[in-house]
Amino acid sequence: MNITITIDELEIGGAQRIVCELAKYLDKKKYKLTIICIDGKVDSFLEREMLNEQKLGNLNIVFLKKSILSYINTPSKSLNRIIKRLLRFISELLMLPSLCKEIKKSNPDIVHAHQRGILAGYWTLFNKIPMIATVHTAPSVTFFREYEKIIFYLLVKYKRIVLVAISAYNLELIKNYWHLNEDSACFINNGINTNDFFQNPHETFTFINASRQDKNKNQSLILRAFSRFYFENTSCSLKLFLVGAGDTHEALKKEADKLGIGKLVEFTGYVKSPKDYLALSDVYISSSHREGLSLSVLEAMAAGLPIIATDAGGVRDLARENGILIADNDEEGLLAAMKKLMYNRELRHTMGQKSLEMVKAYSIAEMTNKYAALYEKIAGQ
Repeated sequence: MNITITIDELEIGGAQRIVCELAKYLDKKKYKLTIICIDGKVDSFLEREMLNEQKLGNLNIVFLKKSILSYINTPSKSLNRIIKRLLRFISELLMLPSLCKEIKKSNPDIVHAHQRGILAGYWTLFNKIPMIATVHTAPSVTFFREYEKIIFYLLVKYKRIVLVAISAYNLELIKNYWHLNEDSACFINNGINTNDFFQNPHETFTFINASRQDKNKNQSLILRAFSRFYFENTSCSLKLFLVGAGDTHEALKKEADKLGIGKLVEFTGYVKSPKDYLALSDVYISSSHREGLSLSVLEAMAAGLPIIATDAGGVRDLARENGILIADNDEEGLLAAMKKLMYNRELRHTMGQKSLEMVKAYSIAEMTNKYAALYEKIAGQ
């Protein structure tokens, strides 16, 4: 069976990681996989990993060329926003023929779209090929551009698409937001390699967040709460790992210095895997405004950590008996949860053991098998 996956690019991110895991773990004898990256090459670790898979003959990767319009910037901020939207729209239109040509060459039985890969729907609709789209975040911010909305609604109208939510909570959001029935939406949990994670002895009580650093992930909340916690407990040995990189990385470092905790916060930058940092940590904090199903939280669970998380989408499926949910951007709630877990060793142990128990349902093998079953079901209809 020929499966063509369409995605923006193979930069570091949850959607990209799921694509790479599928590429590695799907049965090579049964499935021929093509990945089409709409935005071309980015030279990330994930991209290099997939190129190695291509050399081994396990898949084919196609990088579309960026339109010259995507490189154009304008000086005025107000005008910039309008012109950028117009240029982006024109750029997408210019890209579509190349995308359709590459999809046709891959001769797919199914097209599996992630993020802006939904644009492949223009080809699937007219060629009557079934399409799957994995929704990695809240539906209100998925397919938000006009040309994405148009093709999405056409695909739904003519029943040419099945949406995959990455958590049970997000499935209900998706069905209600787009008024879908059971045949048009299902959920498949994201998966991780649960055997990769462990704990190492350490003396300093350590909080950790391992995630892309941007406004949505809201690591500023963690810094503010951690600063207050430290200055109320200066006799304690405390540390904070902020693992990852992104648009707000430098601003977060400056904020840590301004809050007087620069020496207590380790900004690792991008790392291939956070497992060595998770192994030296005691509590994981997820501070996002919105989430689908956080791979970072799953990895923390696999390391046996209790979880503190904002009540943001699919994370509420994870942080139950193994953690504490707080309201979005709730600094007081985060501070209280940090205190509760630091000063109650028995509670930390109980929640950590529950994390290990719960994470077994989120393995890569489980996820891959469910996608394979969905491919078979849709192709057979």
